[in-house]
Amino acid sequence: MTRLQYIRMRCGISALDLGRFAGLSQQHISRMELLDIPATPRHEEALRTALLRLIDRRIREMFRIRYYCKTHNGCLLQHMEDNEHE
Repeated sequence: MTRLQYIRMRCGISALDLGRFAGLSQQHISRMELLDIPATPRHEEALRTALLRLIDRRIREMFRIRYYCKTHNGCLLQHMEDNEHE
């Protein structure tokens, strides 16, 4: 297992999502993880940058969800207004 695979599994990041952020195909990432394609500095940098961007995005999403949960404490099982879905 490569470090990239370990990080992806721990963070629940698919090769498809990582590929979108890194500008690489899912197949290309899989081949790099299987060591079928040699690592290059360009690939390492693209993957590192993509991982950090994905993780940062998830952190922001989690803070938004946390805020929403705290804001609606005691009202979580009430019906939402139509404009809340947007």
